[in-house]
Amino acid sequence: MIGQSVLNNVFENNLKGFFKSKNSKQNKYPRFDFIKDFLLRKNFNGFTSEDLFIMQFIKKGWGQDIATLSNMAEALVNLSLKNPEDTQYIDLIDEVVIRALHPKVNPYKKDISKVNNFGKFGYFLEHLNIVLGSYQRIAGDKYVELNEKISNHLLKMSLRYSNYHADLLPYATMKWSADQAAIIYSLWLFDQNNSANLSSEIADKWLMYMNDNCVHKSTGLYQTEVMGTKKYSRQPRGCSMAYLIHYMSRFKPQEAQKQWALFKKHMMIQVLRNTGFREYLEEYKGGWTPDSGPIIKGVGIAATGLALNAASTVGDMKTYKKLNKGMEMVYNIIRKGNVIPGVNMVTKIGTDLLSSSIWLNAETKMKWY
Repeated sequence: MIGQSVLNNVFENNLKGFFKSKNSKQNKYPRFDFIKDFLLRKNFNGFTSEDLFIMQFIKKGWGQDIATLSNMAEALVNLSLKNPEDTQYIDLIDEVVIRALHPKVNPYKKDISKVNNFGKFGYFLEHLNIVLGSYQRIAGDKYVELNEKISNHLLKMSLRYSNYHADLLPYATMKWSADQAAIIYSLWLFDQNNSANLSSEIADKWLMYMNDNCVHKSTGLYQTEVMGTKKYSRQPRGCSMAYLIHYMSRFKPQEAQKQWALFKKHMMIQVLRNTGFREYLEEYKGGWTPDSGPIIKGVGIAATGLALNAASTVGDMKTYKKLNKGMEMVYNIIRKGNVIPGVNMVTKIGTDLLSSSIWLNAETKMKWY
């Protein structure tokens, strides 16, 4: 991988020169066309390294394929609610579902309707369930039976354990609290669409467990991982906090607002006159991971992009505008393909389908109910 000091120097030098230039006029949602082209691509057979930055290092994509589709689905609902007469968003969200169910994306490697036991694939199922709930919000009940089946499975898995965290992978004991927030959000989404009540019990029990057992003492932020499997487990991480707040703000909005205020207090920083979020607290020495992406001058790429989405979800438009301004500068640099001469893969940071989908989700945010 590219050295951290190289990334720091490259972005510092490019950003200094960029402050004096003005952004050119762009379409209102420049990332939409990129996503639309992907969804209209014929003969989909899984994501490629051209689609996802992470696949240049990890061929299986670290689960970023289904997370990409989940954010795409949310963004398309936002756009449909903004433009109810425009039916293209319904057609496009149907393509999102088709890709989410595809054997090259789903871990069962076959038609998911033929899967009798969904097993311990909580991470995949949380995002698939969000895709299905998003589809129902604007496109109808075509997948409601599958949505309900997955919702009941996730609920059962979550209530099975005293920490109220479902299994995320069959071969890993690690459980991130942010993923459990996404699971509960997917149940809440099913409830909103179907006048049901699957989410309230698990939401209350999970929140009580988090407040009693998983609060970082010096900051009040939620810890990242509840099983203690990693060195960083008891630390708050930027990517995890932003991810958690985005989802939690729907089913526990007041608690999410409290965590957002603490997140800004302890992890939002200014670097080169731009606003970003740390991946780790200043006193904790941690490196970049597939979850964090590159860390530049202490700022986590994933933490900042996910915080942009969280800011729009909680309605903090002042912070959203600050983050968006800095991200647009970086985006305009790296999309030129010349960030690090001879290392084209770095240009995928901030321009691949995952980052584009999260960004589109953030910039189109609407209240659904």
